[in-house]
Amino acid sequence: MRTVMPRFGTVVLTGATSGIGEATAQRLAAISGTLIVLGPEPEEAVGEVLARIRGHGPADVHYISADFTYLSEVVDAARSIKTLAPAIDLLINDAGVPGALQRILTQDGFERTLQVNALAPALLTRLLVPSLAKNARIVNVGSSAHRVEQFDFDDIDLGHGYSPVAAYARAKLAMVTWSALLAEELGSMPVSVVALCPGLNDTPLSAAMMGRIGGPPTQGAARVLFAAAADVPSGSYLEGDQVIPPSADATDPANQEQLAALYWDRLLPFAALGRV
Repeated sequence: MRTVMPRFGTVVLTGATSGIGEATAQRLAAISGTLIVLGPEPEEAVGEVLARIRGHGPADVHYISADFTYLSEVVDAARSIKTLAPAIDLLINDAGVPGALQRILTQDGFERTLQVNALAPALLTRLLVPSLAKNARIVNVGSSAHRVEQFDFDDIDLGHGYSPVAAYARAKLAMVTWSALLAEELGSMPVSVVALCPGLNDTPLSAAMMGRIGGPPTQGAARVLFAAAADVPSGSYLEGDQVIPPSADATDPANQEQLAALYWDRLLPFAALGRV
């Protein structure tokens, strides 16, 4: 499958200060009018990263600091994005963390990996839906790792049997499953949703879990941008730039229903806060 890379008006990219996110931001700087990048660090700590991104193209680059281990910061980031961009053409949810060696709960009460990799992107997207332009696309960076984990809605935060791999894989399972749910929810709007696995890349995240293996982050960035422009149905999941079915756990209607209820119950208070 091949695709022609278009130019984008306004792009929002999370997880832009390292790894695949930074490599993606560099390429987007050359083909975007306005590029809003998010990372957990204070702006003064990522000056060199932002300089590299700006050096790759003419895009008007804005940085928003948002630590996704605090859902209140996700709400604040959405407000800042809306101020900068009345209409968003492309939203890429790339922010992610590896599973920690020991289970960590955020102050919001969620297992950290699940919150950063799945709950926070869902909340940010929910808050930005009203700002999506006609024919906008949402790209959610998942992982083939979602295939090695299953849902346990009685223990979604891994209070029992925690491991770094299980935490990461379950968070990516939630992301892939939610992408299909989001595509269905937004089906009446002129927007599309695509999830993908960017492949194995040598990034700080993968190194923390598996060591220095995989290709350069530019390979993952190429797959993210392919997903941003590919002529595929909304709700598609891509691996190796091909549409393939995600895991049976991700497509199970009962799991989808329970995940939707979990997202709604847990994120509704923050979503309401973001609309005040």
